Amino acid sequence: MPVSRAKALTLAAGIMFLAPATLAETPAPPGKPLILTSPNLEPAAPKAEESGAGAAPTAAEFPGGPAKPGSRFEMEELKAPDPDAVGVLDEGQGGLGLGMWHGTAAATVRTMLPALPAAAGSRAVHSLTRRLLLSAAAAPEGNRGQVPSLLELRAERLFAMGETDGLAALLKAAPAAVTSPGLSRLKVDTFLLTGDSKAACAEAAAMSQMMPLDPRLSVFCQISTGKALEAGMALDLMRERKDADHAFIAAAEAMAGTPPGKVDKLPHPTPLHLAAFKAAKLPLPADTVANAPPSMLRAIADNPAVAVDLRIAAAERAEALGILETESLRKLMNGVALTPPEQQAAQTQGDKAPKGRALWLRAVGAEAAPHVRAELMARILLAAAERHAFSATARLYAPLIAELKPAPDLVTASPMLARALYAAGRPETAASWLALARTDPDAAKLAAGLWPLTRISRVGLDPSPAGAFAGWMETVGPNERRAVVTLAMLQAVGESIPAPAWLAHATGTAAGAGPKPAMKALLRAAAEGARRAETALLAAAALGETGLDGVDPDTLNRVVVFLRQAGFEREARELAIEAVLANGG
Repeated sequence: MPVSRAKALTLAAGIMFLAPATLAETPAPPGKPLILTSPNLEPAAPKAEESGAGAAPTAAEFPGGPAKPGSRFEMEELKAPDPDAVGVLDEGQGGLGLGMWHGTAAATVRTMLPALPAAAGSRAVHSLTRRLLLSAAAAPEGNRGQVPSLLELRAERLFAMGETDGLAALLKAAPAAVTSPGLSRLKVDTFLLTGDSKAACAEAAAMSQMMPLDPRLSVFCQISTGKALEAGMALDLMRERKDADHAFIAAAEAMAGTPPGKVDKLPHPTPLHLAAFKAAKLPLPADTVANAPPSMLRAIADNPAVAVDLRIAAAERAEALGILETESLRKLMNGVALTPPEQQAAQTQGDKAPKGRALWLRAVGAEAAPHVRAELMARILLAAAERHAFSATARLYAPLIAELKPAPDLVTASPMLARALYAAGRPETAASWLALARTDPDAAKLAAGLWPLTRISRVGLDPSPAGAFAGWMETVGPNERRAVVTLAMLQAVGESIPAPAWLAHATGTAAGAGPKPAMKALLRAAAEGARRAETALLAAAALGETGLDGVDPDTLNRVVVFLRQAGFEREARELAIEAVLANGG
C-alpha cells in the first residue's frame, strides 16, 4: 500500500528525534549533526589527538564489529544546546577544539578562569588565552547548572583583557534567552566602550528588570535619548552627595549642553566615564591612561577628542599587551597632526614622550639614506631598551628594517637590527643581519649575545653550538638574572646546558617566589595528561600579571616545557624569546 505524503513527513520527523541512550547527556556540538548509533553498541573512546568534535566511529571501532540488522533504537527528547559550549573559533580559526575540556573537571576550569591575567606580560600568552576563551567547546564534566555560567566567566575575562571585539562576537553568538545580571553588565560596558550608546541603553533597560541601575547610567541614557529634564533633576541630586562623581557630572552637563566644569583628575575611569566624555567631546584628564585597565585602552586610543599624547600612550600599552595590532599603532603615530610648537617640543623630549616617539618614527620613515636610517633605528632601539620597551619598539620598526638590505656600511647597526627582528618574530631576516655582523670583529662580539635567540627560534643554527655557547657566556657579564633566565629558556626548548653553566648560579637565595607549589603540580599533571586546554589555562594563570622580567626562572621554565609537551610548540618558543629579550638577552 503506498505511503501518503503526510505519513512520510510524520515518519521523517520522528526519525529526527531518535537518539541513543548513551548520548542522552551529550548534545551534538553546534554546527554538527547528531550521530545516531545503536544504544547496544558503545563506540571506542576518542583518541588523544582527536578534538572530540563528534566524528562518527567506524565499523571497526565498535566492539564486535558493525551493527547488526535489526538493532534497537530508543526515542529520546533532544536537549537544548548548552550555552556554555558557545564559541566563535573552531580549530580552523585557531580554536582549541570541541573536545578541549575532555578529562578536565569543571571545578578546575571554574576556579582558574577568574585567575587568568588581565594584563599578561607576554603577547604569546595573551593570544593563547584569547583563543582558549573564544573556542567553541563542550563544557567540562560537572559544569551543568553551575552559577555563574561558564559563558559569563569567559566573557568577564575577555572584557578584563580588553578583548572587546572578541567578547562582542561571543555575546552575539550566545542564545538570546541566556541572560544574567553579570552578562547584562558586561554587555552594557562593551557597548559603551565600542561607542554604541543606543545598544548600551537598550541593554540597560533590560538589566533594570533584574537589578537597580547605577543612577549615572540612567542619566547617561536619559540624555542620550533626549530626556534632558529627567536627567537634570537626577544630576541635581547627585551634586548634593558627599561622594559625588564630579567627573561624570561634568561630562553629563556637557552632553546636555551646559558648559562643564574643569576635570583635572579621573583616577578610576569606567566605561561609562569614557562614553560620557566621548559623547560630550571632552578631553580626558592626563591621569586616565596611567590608571586605565586593559579593557579601556582601545577606547581611549580610538577617541579623537583625547589628547594626542594620551591616545598614543594608550595605544602603546594596548599593543604591548597584545590587544591592539602593531599596524594600528603605527598608523596612529604616523597620522596624528602635530603643530609646529608640538613638533619642537617633541624633538626636545625625544624618546621620553609619546609625541617624540611619533616624530622619530616619521623621521626614520622619511630617511632615504640606508646607513642613516640604520643608525637612527639602532639608537632608537637602544633608548627603548633602557625604558623596557625594546620588543614593542622592534615590532613598530620591523617593516622599516625589512626595507633595508644588509651591506658593509650598515655593519655597525647590524647586531641591534638583528635583535629587533627576533623580537618582531622575523628570525629568517634576522639571520642575514647576523651573518653581516660576523664580518666585523666589534659587531661579531655583540652578535654573539644573540646566539640564544637563534637557538630558540630554530633558524640559522650555528654549526658549532659549543663554541657559540661559550661566546654567548662571555657577553652575559655580571647580570645573573639574564644568565639564569636564558639558560632556563634554552633548556626548556631542548638545548643541553653544560653543568658548569648552572653551577655558577647554584648557590645563594633565589629571587622571586613564583606561584604556589599546588599550581605547579596542577600544571604538570595537566601537561602529562595531555589536557591541552587545561595546560594553557594553568600556564597563563601561573605567569600571572608579573612582567617577564619579574617572573621567577623556574616558573618560566616549567611553563615553556609544559606548553611544548601539550602541543603548543610555537607559542612556547615565542614565550621563551619574549622572556630572553625582557631580561636583557
